[in-house]
Amino acid sequence: METKTKISSEWIYKFYKQLDEHNVENHALIMMQGNETVFENYVYPYSAEMPHTLFSVTKSIASTAAGFAIDEGLVSLDTKIKGVFPDHKACESDEWDRLTLKSVLTMMSNKQFSFTQDMTGDYVSMFMAAPFRDKERGFLYSNNDAHMVAAVVQKCAGMNLVDYLTPRLFEPLGIERPFWETNSVGENVGGTGCHLKLRDLAKICRCYADGGKWEGKQVIPEWWTREATSLQVAHDNGKDNGYGYLFWISKGNRFSMDGMFGQRVTYIPKYDAVVASFNACVNDGDFTTPFEEILPEAFEAEPDEGYDKKLAEYLEAKGEKPVACNPLPSIPVGKTFYLTPASDMLAKVMFPAGLIPRSITSSLAKRPSKNLNELSFELSADVLTVRWKEDGDTVTINCGLDGEPRMSESTIKGYPYKIWAYAYNKNGKLNAVVKPLNTLATQYIEFDFGADTVKMQLRGTPSFPWFISKNADQSSFVKNSGVLRPVIMKAVNKVLATTEMPMKFKTK
Repeated sequence: METKTKISSEWIYKFYKQLDEHNVENHALIMMQGNETVFENYVYPYSAEMPHTLFSVTKSIASTAAGFAIDEGLVSLDTKIKGVFPDHKACESDEWDRLTLKSVLTMMSNKQFSFTQDMTGDYVSMFMAAPFRDKERGFLYSNNDAHMVAAVVQKCAGMNLVDYLTPRLFEPLGIERPFWETNSVGENVGGTGCHLKLRDLAKICRCYADGGKWEGKQVIPEWWTREATSLQVAHDNGKDNGYGYLFWISKGNRFSMDGMFGQRVTYIPKYDAVVASFNACVNDGDFTTPFEEILPEAFEAEPDEGYDKKLAEYLEAKGEKPVACNPLPSIPVGKTFYLTPASDMLAKVMFPAGLIPRSITSSLAKRPSKNLNELSFELSADVLTVRWKEDGDTVTINCGLDGEPRMSESTIKGYPYKIWAYAYNKNGKLNAVVKPLNTLATQYIEFDFGADTVKMQLRGTPSFPWFISKNADQSSFVKNSGVLRPVIMKAVNKVLATTEMPMKFKTK
């Protein structure tokens, strides 16, 4: 932890305690004032050097690419989408003449979009084929709109966003070339999928706050930093709240880059402060309310030595506390176990079971289409190695058995994962805690061994049943179902419960 005396530890402590009350798992927090980092903390096993999935924070990085492309004359805000992709049909109505790069930068395409659509395909084709909305026209938060921003830049620049942004943004800010998900046609996805370190995001936000300058050098076009972070579309019944160019705008001229499950970077002009945080939560409000209302008070209040000590002790106690596996259950090494047909059918509810919890897998541009299978175990010294296949990819998880976690690496559908894991004995069953560190996920895996069978139960965070149930309950369909609402939600939750039922594997 790094702190300076001019910031109040009391309000940072209150912020963390509020997160605890709402079961928000915080991974990292940075607070900057001017160019000075006044607080920085990472919760073990997460660290400053570990890139982290951003989800929709990615949209603001895609916006930055658009700013460069416009400044270089490759496109303009008035560039028509149909002109960039002329091979697509059904572009004859007047709606198409009004559909511009500015439309998709502000989520104002008026194209139909649902977050339940398959996100693994060709976004451009999906967008071009989607009908225009007849009702509820105007602002609609849409991954497709955001991807079209990225697709326009990639088409006009003749290269993907990572290649385009590396010399323009990443290298000038000292950011390593990032991993960024691609879709089925090789485009970097515009709405999600970029992985960066929290310090990288703080740098980008600071650069925007300083009119595009970093260490005295102009990096992002100055005019773009003003326009992108200015209110372009007002909504939410507040004239001070709304959207810029893939940036959220709120009271006091704050601007934010926001991502699902509690990823947020905000600039607060009142304090000339950048605040950035990585988290794992299902209900974004459980994080955003203390982030917006409690944490900024740390710049206002006077320092307090008592709270400095209290905060330091609190942070010292946070983080994962691995335990040793004692005694070691009997583990059937040297055998391969195969998922039974009944378990295979039951486990594949909505998304297959695998290393990454379904709540996160649902947003990936490329994901396995089959459940994990071909399960095997190896023992060496104080390490249990668990292996399985996911659509032909081999997943290797080294679990520390001595109270010390181990690291391993696996690639699934082209995505690299750094996996931190340990295992322990609970009531005669082997329990593994598995964290793919460059995601925000944790898998809690219970193995129940028989002579020729293994029962395997996966419970992930963020919780998939909770995530889907929450979104289903808030959907317009369920909200408008009247007296049937409790019946519908009971059925939804019953189906979702099957995703956490044990899967049975047998030797052949």
